[in-house]
This record gives sequence, C-alpha cells and structure tokens, in this order.
Amino acid sequence: MSGATQLIGEILIELGALSGGQLQVALGEQRRMGGRLCEILLAKEIISHEQLSQALARQQQLEWIPSTELNPSDEALEMLDASSARAFCALPLSVIQGQLRIAIGNPENIPLLGDVEQMSGCSVLPVLASETAIAEAVDKHYQQQVKAKRKAEEEVSSSAPIVRLLEGILSRAVADKAADIHFEPYQGQFRIRMRSDGVLYEIDPPPAHLATALVSRIKVLADLDISETRMPQDGRIDLVIDGHRIDFRVSTVPTQGGESVVLRLLDQRNLQTDLTELGLDKSEEQQLTEFARRPHGIVLVTGPTGSGKTTTLYSLLHQVNDPDTKIITVEDPVEYDLDGIVQVPINEEINVTYQSVLRTMLRQDPDIILVGEIRDPETAQIAVEAALTGHLVLSTLHTNDAPSTVTRMIDLGVEPFLLAATIEGIVAQRLVRCVCPECSQEVKPTAQQCDDLGISADETFFKGQGCANCHFTGYTGRTAIYEILELDSALKEQFLGNPSTILLREQARKRNMRTLRERAIELARAGRTTLEEVIKGTQAQDS
Repeated sequence: MSGATQLIGEILIELGALSGGQLQVALGEQRRMGGRLCEILLAKEIISHEQLSQALARQQQLEWIPSTELNPSDEALEMLDASSARAFCALPLSVIQGQLRIAIGNPENIPLLGDVEQMSGCSVLPVLASETAIAEAVDKHYQQQVKAKRKAEEEVSSSAPIVRLLEGILSRAVADKAADIHFEPYQGQFRIRMRSDGVLYEIDPPPAHLATALVSRIKVLADLDISETRMPQDGRIDLVIDGHRIDFRVSTVPTQGGESVVLRLLDQRNLQTDLTELGLDKSEEQQLTEFARRPHGIVLVTGPTGSGKTTTLYSLLHQVNDPDTKIITVEDPVEYDLDGIVQVPINEEINVTYQSVLRTMLRQDPDIILVGEIRDPETAQIAVEAALTGHLVLSTLHTNDAPSTVTRMIDLGVEPFLLAATIEGIVAQRLVRCVCPECSQEVKPTAQQCDDLGISADETFFKGQGCANCHFTGYTGRTAIYEILELDSALKEQFLGNPSTILLREQARKRNMRTLRERAIELARAGRTTLEEVIKGTQAQDS
C-alpha cells in the first residue's frame, strides 16, 4: 500500500538486528500464541531494547538517541519533575531557544507530551531512545535531586505534580477512547491499565509511592471520603478535558496493597445514535426501527455486560424521539444525557428502585418507557403490565441468544400467554473487534476454524499483523453483530405450547433469522473482523 507505515520486522532486518528466518519464526509464534511481535523478539533475546528503539524511531520518522548520549543538562532537568519523568518514561535533554528536547521510550506517548509542554512552559521536540535506557538515566540523573528534595516532594506529591500527573493520565484515556481506567496498587508496585476496544492494556505507571496520593486526588475530585480506606465507595467526576466535558464514574475497593480505583469514562461524543454506524445492515436497521415504532409491546435487547445493549437502545430512542412522543427512561445509572427525554436514575439507598420508579412512570403519561434492565420477577411483571396498557417498553436482559430470551422471561415468572400478548421483538448482540486497516493481510482459515465455523479452507479472510496504528494488536475499534427475532403469531403459538429454546430456534431459523455466528462470519468474509473474534464473540448454536 502506497504511503503505508513500514513494518517493524522489515526495519529490524534492514538494520541487521534480525534475519528473515528469525522473523518468520517469531511471526509463527505470534500467530499461535498472540501478543506483540516486538515483545516476542525481546523475550527470545533476538533483539535488544536498543535495537528496537532504533527501529521504532525509523518507523515513526523520529530522531534516535543511543543510550550513551542520554546526558541531560541541569536546565532541562528542572523543566520536568522526577515523578512525571518516570510516569511518562521521558528524559529532558536540553533547552534550546525555548524548546525542550526530550527523549521518550514509546512513540505512543507522543500525544501526552502536550502535558509536558504545559508543565514546562516550553514547546517539546521528542526524540526516541530505549525505554530501559531512559528509565536508568532518569534514576541516575534525578537521584541526587530526589534525595535533596525528598521531604519537599512528599508534601508536593498531593498537590501540583499529582494534579498534572492525573490530568495527563485522563487526557490519554480520552484520546485513546478508553472505556475504563484501572488504578491498581500492590505491595511495592503500582499498575495503571486502560480498557479500549474491550481489551485491557498497561501504561507506564508512576512510582509506587505515589499511588496513595494519586488515589486521594481522585477521591477528592469525586467528593468521596479520603479518610475512609476500608470500605468501597462510589462517586462521579465531571471534568473538561481538551475542551470537552467528560463524565467519570468512580469506584474504589480496598485491597491488600491499598485502594484499587476504576474510572469509567462516559464521553458524549462516543455515543453513536446512527443505527447504520452500529454495524447494522439496511434490512436489520429497518427491522429495529420498525420495532421502535410499534404502538405498544415489549422489545428486548440481550447480551452480556459490555456488549453495547444500552447504545443500541439509545439509538432506537433517537429514531423515535419526536415532539409528539413522551419518552421516559429508568436507568442504573443514567449513562448519557439524551435531549428531549426524561431520564430517571436508580438510587436504591433511598428506595428509588426499578419497581418503584416504573409504577410512578405509568402515571406520567409516557408513550415509550426504557427500563435499563429486567433483573427480577417484579420488574418483569411491571414491564408486561405497561405493555398491556398501551405503552412500548424497551429493555435489556442477560441471555445468550434471542430464542433463549423467551424462556428467561418465563423463568422470571411471566406467564406464557402474557408474554405472547406483549413481546414484539428480541435483539441479541455482541461486540467484535475490527481488523486494523493499516496492517490487514489476507489469511486462510485453519483446519480447526473450518471445523468450528463450517467454512471452506479455500476462503480468504483478513487479520491485522500489528502496527503502531493499532498499538500492535491488529485491531482498531469494534462493531456490533446482531441476531434479530420478530415474534409472529406462529412463534407465539410455539412457546404457548412448548417454550423450548431449541424448538424456538428451529422455528426462527425457518424464518431466515441469522444467528450471531452467521452474522459474524459475514463480517469476517468482508474483512471487517477476524475468525478469532468470530469464535471468541459468538458460540455455536443448534441449527
């Protein structure tokens, strides 16, 4: 591909750090075991950290500095404190005409250098060096300064540096479109991980002794009790980051090593209300929109936690959010603010439960009611009552596929004849990761994949090989796959007589319902996802 980033393996060969045979062996292990190619090469001691940094510098078109030239000036060291230097794995080298020349160990940290600019007041010129060499140089050159200012740093750690450090972490999470940030203290260690596209990855953490100060800063922002470290706490932070208001849900839990904190990011910009952009094809989009425009009944979206159910429901509400339609939601919690829609958050501490709110909702003259989750028999019964009295009820449920939702509702105590009278449609969904377009390559399925998925060995599929664009994972972004079941009179008669999931699935298949696995295989054939994601994200179903 013209203009494509050169693969790291090719660069290492050009530098003489790697042979073609060694590359092929490492790629074979990567295909078998997963992981990043660079990590495999380092683990096998085929290349050194120094050689890897030199190759990354060439790939990213950055100046490379060998470890022997990591000699910072005193003026440069004063521009960045030691804890921030460790957190960013960065070493200030020199200040020339108001520009700070700084060595970094990971090209992925370049977006964070804006925080270094704010801290130092200088524009930043990044150069690349070995991460291990930078870590050693930071310890060496800051050691005397750290010793001399130990007491002062301990006092300051809970103020300006920690504030800037946390801002840098949050800014990176927003830039990476992370869903969660995990702050995990252990005995003598501190780990920070982010979840993006459903996968956790670790970032360079600050020193372990800053864990308590960083957690305290988060608790202050969330208006939590910083003196209470023995009990879990929940809170919320609203911040403006890079000009955008971001909502963070905060959860703290005491652990053996200290308080573990998880921040869930809710960025209104990431709310996708266009059904087409969710991964639906035209026929699926029309079917879901038609569900949402029914005058009454129940429409259920099912799937495990994190499968995008709430996003799908919000998108459906967006389709029917007209001035002549009264829409009320009850959620735990309210994830995004929706214009023109009355949203009620659950608060069980003061007995604001799904059941109590739902009964009150019915007196608010709604046309459409969204119930965040049907989780108990009473909520299921109230949802049925609302549907029977002329309301359209949208909700979620935890089931493996669309047909099994019927038996789950019956297990919750809903009589089959009431379910037949109210349920209109069921949507099961999953999220699968998308192939990185920058490093996508054609692959043939393995014999095991052919057996598992019922595909031909002659078919061509795609898989990302790993590059800087996808953080060497082979994937960028996620898309949803759907299994849509419309309940017609014949299907309703089926579960009135025998609500067997297997029989319901057989009847649904006769009506051309595409299963989750079939839809995922279609996406794999189109080059949108991989066969590995198909197997991971779906399960075999009886035909």
